[in-house]
Amino acid sequence: QGSRILLKSTKKSDLPSVGTADDSETFPAPKDLTPHADRKYDLILLGCTGYTGGLAAEYLCQQYGINKNVKWAIAGRSQSKLDALKQKLADQMDDPELVKNLDTVICDTGKRSTLHALASNTRAVISTAGPFYAYGSAVVEFCARYGTHYADITGEVDWSQQMITKYDAIAQSTGAKIVSFCGHDSVPWDLSTAKLADVLKAECKDDLISVQFFDESMGKPSGGTLATACLAIDRMDQMPKYDYDPFYQVTGKRSPFKTKVNNPQFVVQCSDGHFKDRWTAPFVMADVNGAVVKRSNALRGMASVLKYQESMTQHDFKNAVLSAMGLGLGIVALLNPLTGSLMRNYVFPKPGQGPSEKDLQRSFLLISGIGVGAKGNVAESVFYFPKDAGYYYTSRMLVESGLCLAMDDLGTDTNTNTTSGFMTPSTAMGDALLKRLEGIGALFACEIRSRM
Repeated sequence: QGSRILLKSTKKSDLPSVGTADDSETFPAPKDLTPHADRKYDLILLGCTGYTGGLAAEYLCQQYGINKNVKWAIAGRSQSKLDALKQKLADQMDDPELVKNLDTVICDTGKRSTLHALASNTRAVISTAGPFYAYGSAVVEFCARYGTHYADITGEVDWSQQMITKYDAIAQSTGAKIVSFCGHDSVPWDLSTAKLADVLKAECKDDLISVQFFDESMGKPSGGTLATACLAIDRMDQMPKYDYDPFYQVTGKRSPFKTKVNNPQFVVQCSDGHFKDRWTAPFVMADVNGAVVKRSNALRGMASVLKYQESMTQHDFKNAVLSAMGLGLGIVALLNPLTGSLMRNYVFPKPGQGPSEKDLQRSFLLISGIGVGAKGNVAESVFYFPKDAGYYYTSRMLVESGLCLAMDDLGTDTNTNTTSGFMTPSTAMGDALLKRLEGIGALFACEIRSRM
């Protein structure tokens, strides 16, 4: 089902080693899967020996402890690295018993036979093991086949498109919710769009037709994020072509609900609202966030045609130009074979490295949204993360997303008829996830600004 590839796809020799199925490999039929209530774990964290995964493991220990209300384990391919992480966590928590009480699951994303242990006996798997194009495909497949909920922090739209075409129908048959983009990319913007639509509908009986976001942030990238960006650039000429964007695929058919993403490519002066007379510049993840909102609109049916726009705001023209130039020059440098190699080898932090604790504490993300209804009513939203959103809060967003999928009674809270398959943060979890994020320090508000 889904979008078929029209032009050449990636050559097999270009694909990362993710393992291939053989004739002896079998999975239980959907009716024979272990019920979630009978599974050993609520959550398994994969990728915990990396930078963001380490933050997620620390957060799980601090917030939920070991073998208390949340039953969780860590997973990876190296027992020695997992043991080292457990010792580090035990030292941080001043709990020597943690070393023996925190379970480990040994699995290698390149060896399919090891992934049954990862996906078969937990309610949810959460993963920071990227780049996901290289290390995530088999994990997604196994979660889909075992009816296991899944969340990750990828920003790789092209990889997610491929996963939808391959495994959406399988996930729907087993009841698995597969939810990518559960970190900085793209939880804040996806949830904000959904709440703007909800407020317009509830208070004005109006339908959201346009959303615009103005971003303000401070933060530094990690080595893993930059490695993902580099891999995406390397495979730009290998991406398959579809007869329509797989993000529009809903239960095997093309959704009639479209989204037009029109993010600014140049410096522009604001002329309306709170940001009047400020300047906007392109935001590096705006197209990814717009794509996730596109998928949410396809699943929820917020608007027949939803317009999406997002930009970084600056107080003056000079800083807006510097921001735009920095982004543009960075992309050009990565695309150039000579400078790209130098930046990867000598400038960028290596995978596993990331911002210092001081940088995490002094960074922030502030997102202001404006939603316009078909009748002309206007709603506004504010989403504020008082510490680093790219890693500090991303690790927490991922953990809370996994626990939300595993433990919360989501019901019909997300206003979508789709209850399984490849979903988005807002369509899979909605207000339940927002409540969890507000409980750990994020601030959100949404209200009507003007009525017609």
